[in-house]
Amino acid sequence: MLFAVRLVSRQPADLAPDQWQALVADQLRATKALKDSGKITAIYRETGVGVLAIFDVADAAEMDQTLAGLPMNRYFSEVSANAIWDMSATLENL
Repeated sequence: MLFAVRLVSRQPADLAPDQWQALVADQLRATKALKDSGKITAIYRETGVGVLAIFDVADAAEMDQTLAGLPMNRYFSEVSANAIWDMSATLENL
């Protein structure tokens, strides 16, 4: 099942810059692991906004668990996850 996921995070004022950078590094490693395992099929940085990623997971429960397990989970100020489907095959058959 494919999901388009937008994640927006903001550094809290009470978190020191070096702590934030360590957290960002952890997030990047976790993201790379998801990409390497095929759970993230595409990922884009939206300048000044956040990240847009296409996830390929078994179901909505796995999507929820995956997002909850990300290092920056508690610092996401916005999360949207929408189920999507590839229309290419449909369009080719028209």
